[in-house]
Amino acid sequence: VVRACAQLVRPGGWVFFSTLNRNPKSFLFAIVGAEYLLRLLPRGTHEYARLIRPSELARFARDAGLELHGTRGLEYNPLTQRYRLSGDTGVNYLLACRRPA
Repeated sequence: VVRACAQLVRPGGWVFFSTLNRNPKSFLFAIVGAEYLLRLLPRGTHEYARLIRPSELARFARDAGLELHGTRGLEYNPLTQRYRLSGDTGVNYLLACRRPA
């Protein structure tokens, strides 16, 4: 998927990836919390083994010829039902990449 995105974006264009980290914290909050306790998503939406660590996604992007420009966390507040950018990539995160011109 990363390689396909790198091939489809124009030179100088941006690609943004949004996914879940693979660690105990994301298992607890994204799978147990969101799917089973809060029922924000259908059960089985996420498979823990298919989640990707930021370092893995960064390697895939570099291998596809993309330049990395930043990683940010995305936090969800179930009380306000709002997301916000943060420095914590422990659960949800975004990776910004650019195809060289």
